[in-house]
Order: sequence, then C-alpha cells, then structure tokens
Amino acid sequence: MKMNEKFKITVPNVAFAWGTQYHMTEDEFMLYSHLQFMRQSSQWNQTFTSVDMIIQYLGLETKNKHRDKEKVIGNLNRLVEKGYITIDCEGDMKKIFFVVKQVQEILSTKLVVEFEEDGKNRKFMGYTMINGEQYNLANNEGRALMTITYISWRNNINYRIPKSEWVKVLAIAKSTLEDSFNDYKERFLQVFEGNYYNNEQGQTRQETNSHAISDMKSKSVNLEEKAEKVKSESFLDKLRSQVADINVLRDDEIFMQIFDKKTLIKFNSYKVWKETSCDIVKANGQKKLDSMRASKNIIAGQVADKLEREYQEHLSNQKQQNERIEQHMLRLNMGDECMPSEEFISSYIMKEKPVSDITDFLDD
Repeated sequence: MKMNEKFKITVPNVAFAWGTQYHMTEDEFMLYSHLQFMRQSSQWNQTFTSVDMIIQYLGLETKNKHRDKEKVIGNLNRLVEKGYITIDCEGDMKKIFFVVKQVQEILSTKLVVEFEEDGKNRKFMGYTMINGEQYNLANNEGRALMTITYISWRNNINYRIPKSEWVKVLAIAKSTLEDSFNDYKERFLQVFEGNYYNNEQGQTRQETNSHAISDMKSKSVNLEEKAEKVKSESFLDKLRSQVADINVLRDDEIFMQIFDKKTLIKFNSYKVWKETSCDIVKANGQKKLDSMRASKNIIAGQVADKLEREYQEHLSNQKQQNERIEQHMLRLNMGDECMPSEEFISSYIMKEKPVSDITDFLDD
C-alpha cells in the first residue's frame, strides 16, 4: 500500500539498540511504522484496525491464513511487551477490530538506552522522522525500512555506519547484509566507499563507508527520458538541416507535425506536405502517415484518412473557384457589362473538429 508522500511519522531510535529490550525485529519495525501511518487524523496517537487489514495492507498473505494471523498478532504482542504500543480489544483479536495506541513516552528524549561494547559507548535516544516517500521506497519490507531510517538518523549526526554495526542493527549475517544491500543499491541505496589511508604502523586501512538514500528508479527513468529527448532533438535537428522547403523551415509547428512522431498532424501541415517538392519532407511525412494507418490505434488511421478527404475537398473547391474566376474574366473581356459582379469566396471550410489523442500510435 502506497502512502501519501507528505505524511510523516516518528520512530524512536531505541528501536535500533541491539541486545536491549527495545530492539525491534524487521517485522516489528514495519508493523510499528505502518500503524503510525494509518492512525486517524482526529486521534493522533491511535489507530483503529484489524488483523485482516494489516495483512492486506502489508501484503502478508500466504496460503496459510491462520499462520498469517498468528504472525501479526505475535508481532503486535511483542510491541506491547517492549513498550511501544498498547492495544484495546474486547474479544478475539483475530476476528474483530481493535484500537492501537502509540506510547508517546518512548519518544521522549528522557528515554536513553546506553551501553558499552568493544570499548565504545553506545547511546540511543530521541527519534527519527520518516515520510511517506521513504516508506514507499521500502515496499513493505521491514529490513529495507530499518535501513532507510537508520541511515537518516546517523547521517543527521554525521556518523558513518560500519558493517559490524549493520549486522547487529538488522540482526542478520554479513553475507545476508551484502545480498540485501546489493538489492537496495538498485532501488534506493547509495554507498560511498571510504578513502584508503596508512595508519601509524604504516598499514593500509580504509575509512568507513557512508550511505545515502534516493529513489534510484525515478532517477533512472528521468535520465532515460532526458537521454531519449536529447536523442530525439538531435535527430530532428539533423533532419531540419536537410529540409529545402521554406514553408516547413520557417514554421516550427509545421515542421514538428510532419517530422515528430508524437506531434499530432493537422490540415495546414498536411497540405504543406502534399504540395512540397522537398524529398525529405515528402518521405518523412509519408512515413508518419503510413505508421498512422498501420497503427493498432484505430483513431490514428481515421485521422490520416480524414486529412486526405479534407485535402481532396480543398482541391475540388479551389478548382471550382478558379473556374468561376476564369468565367468572370472571360465575360469582362467580352464586354458583358450587364452581368453583375460576383464576390469569389471559396465554399471550402477547413474542419477543425477535435480528435482523440493519437500521440501513441507510432512504434519506437
């Protein structure tokens, strides 16, 4: 389930304190975060939900529905035991709705978890903000959301996270950590390797890696779109340099309607194409119209045929008008002054009826 990117929640940093009563598993972390995002706006510290809703929203369905429910209830109970939430439920939690309340005291800066390990003093306190965009990047995966949140917290205090710490925070083996991070690098994780240096003993050492979070898929799509746009513009510029028809060169709209496959062609441009003597204009316009007629989009073919009918109607009206002018000039030359003068106006009216968008009719 996707969350509104503007929504924000707070996660207590003691959730990362490995080896303590507050440390969350990845499933507990995902569930706790989800419950906060789902809380009612009028009841800022509580959520009205059910086990079935949680399973559905977090995509936890398996073939064993009974086991699915037991797993969710187990995680809820452990969050209660660890002091993160309280639950108001009158009856069997598997079958009815219940209320989950966030314990606000656990977010207090007064709550500090501190211990010493390997000669280092470890301190966990305060909270970290998660927004809807970060939540969506995790795609309902608790380990991914823990990774995103932990990086956000540590980066705020300019702290680099070593691998030895990651395996404790996420409670996984080093090999599993590497596999997970390789996956995350394609989705949201950027890892910057630390510089190498020589210590006092002359031994080569490497500084701890640093991490950052970004939507890699969106960036990839944006880069691809930009590259495609540059490629298209470059191709069109090359074609423009070969055009010899002044009517096409001096009007960007006509040029794009004839040459650009995603631009809808209208009557004026179609007329220019029909009457041009430039081989480049003629060939590319024909290619576009052939693609329209061969397209699976029926409307595209109809538009191409409609343009041709309008052009033939235009020629017919133009021919009639020329004949009338010739007849009038002939009468004047013969001295037939008794014939009233006529105003020569073409009866052809260009049709500008709206058509459906057909910009997707061409194949790449």
